[in-house]
Amino acid sequence: MFQNKTNLIPVPKNDLRENVSPIRSSSSHESSLSNLDNVSLGQAGNIRWGNGSKFSYYDRNEDMISEFQRSSVSKSQKRKRKSSEDQESDHLRKIIVQEIMFPTRSTNDEIIKRINDSSVSFTDNILNYRKSFNQRPSIIDTPHREAYATTLFSYQVEELMIAPQKPYRKINSRPYQMLAFCNELMLKDDFYLNVVDWSSFNMLSLGLDSNVYLWNSGNSKMTKLCDLGLPHVISSVKWFPQNYQLAIGTAEGKVQIWDTQKLMKVREFHGHKSRVGTLAWNGNILSSGSGDRIIYHRDQRCPNNNVQSSIGHKSEICGLKWNFEGDQLASGGNANELLIWEGMNPTPARKLEGHNAAVRAISWSPHVRNLLVSGGGHLDRQIRFWNTMDGRSLGCYNAKSQICNLQWSLTANEIVSTHGWWKNDVIVWKYPSMQRIATLKGHTYRVLYFSLSPNGEDIVTGAGGDDNTLRFWKIFNNPNKIKRRVKKSTLKPDGLIR
Repeated sequence: MFQNKTNLIPVPKNDLRENVSPIRSSSSHESSLSNLDNVSLGQAGNIRWGNGSKFSYYDRNEDMISEFQRSSVSKSQKRKRKSSEDQESDHLRKIIVQEIMFPTRSTNDEIIKRINDSSVSFTDNILNYRKSFNQRPSIIDTPHREAYATTLFSYQVEELMIAPQKPYRKINSRPYQMLAFCNELMLKDDFYLNVVDWSSFNMLSLGLDSNVYLWNSGNSKMTKLCDLGLPHVISSVKWFPQNYQLAIGTAEGKVQIWDTQKLMKVREFHGHKSRVGTLAWNGNILSSGSGDRIIYHRDQRCPNNNVQSSIGHKSEICGLKWNFEGDQLASGGNANELLIWEGMNPTPARKLEGHNAAVRAISWSPHVRNLLVSGGGHLDRQIRFWNTMDGRSLGCYNAKSQICNLQWSLTANEIVSTHGWWKNDVIVWKYPSMQRIATLKGHTYRVLYFSLSPNGEDIVTGAGGDDNTLRFWKIFNNPNKIKRRVKKSTLKPDGLIR
């Protein structure tokens, strides 16, 4: 080792001759090496040259050692850095795989919190000589935890998958039947007439001029009930709910009751001085509203012409409806009026203010007691909901067209409305969101005439003028048919997804 180092020392020739004996034999060479071995580091560190300068072995050795140390340190640091990066990447890879393959529930889960609380309280009492659960825990475990899941879906998704299918519902935008009248039979385009009504035994009554026709929707057969002759004009018709009797109001102020099976007149009442534009039955009591601003109540069982009157309107009465309980009567007038009457009292119980046009469209809810919906005319165009017990307005919706008729569905919280200027549509609404379920188009004039079928599914709408048609639509669902259509879901959480 030292031999190699000494051979690398650049020694000048003159100085070498003077100070160092030449190496001519192996013995002298060994002696020189032994001398060098005997020299201490401190003595061998420096060699004096002939010119007096000194040469240091450690000047180069220290540089070589420091360079070697630096290279070794940098390599070790790189190795450590690489190993730490590899460890981090492996750790992240393991975390990602674990999160994907074995997802954990959040710590906000109430079930896990309660289980953890109970386990902590149990471990705290391990070394105590007393019962660990003095109080019954609120919850121990549940079979709906994801730890016990046998499928890929959560408990809520499984419940949704095995739930019964909702019944399919589609409202046809076209009528399933239409009656078009000839020029001799004309439906008048008059806002104050109510000449179409559907009976409980599926018979449609129709007042045209001075004639009343009966149309059987089962066999499409038309029968003429009566002809009052001119100058009498039919202004309103209304079926008795329990039998085949039909009430007829005329433009001269008369009210007649006809037996449609015998095709004969049973009763006739006088008293109104103007046309009877609206009729309403409450059991055996027949209420009639007229242009003379008076409501008359008559009992058809009474042989005498006993009349009870209700006075409170300031203009012609164009809407009249009894509630399903028979203890409240709603009446709408041409002077933006909507009045609530308690029974057959002579004065109104309360006045519902809010409409800015004639109130013809009135309907009581069959689902919620004391809930009334009303619609205003062309200058108002508002559908309003009322609590008739205290007169509060529960809501208002702008229909953006004249409201001619309103009717609640008997099976769902839905409303159908017919409209005049300027859209002439039939619209089905969802209550209370007032979301449009369907819009039925086809009429070219105001849809002034409307009636609900006895099964609660179909409606008939009519328009006068150049339209002069009756159209039949199927819009509501029958609850009995819905129960038959509902089937159990064939989708099982542990089976195939179809």
